[in-house]
Amino acid sequence: MKYTWLVLAACMVLVLAELLPGAAAGPYLDDDEGLPSDDDYTENAIDRLLQSAQKRSSLIYLFRRACVRRGGNCDHRPNDCCYNSSCRCNLWGSNCRCQRMGLFQKWG
Repeated sequence: MKYTWLVLAACMVLVLAELLPGAAAGPYLDDDEGLPSDDDYTENAIDRLLQSAQKRSSLIYLFRRACVRRGGNCDHRPNDCCYNSSCRCNLWGSNCRCQRMGLFQKWG
């Protein structure tokens, strides 16, 4: 008897849900409303953006520093950098690597 009332109540809820007008979900955009037009994406606008992004001063190539990570190979070029390290070589001036500065190099 319990189950018949439960089944009957569930059927009534389903019938009421179908009969009552609910808020039907509409489409987000109508057919031609709100869509970007082709005029928004002209090649000239894209070219202007790319041109400003690609512009670089010619001086950047003159003063560019070649930074090397610690433990990496280096040579004693004037613009070479080893961050907080120094370019240290062996006794014969070969096998140069960026390594920690020695105690006396830090002081002066």
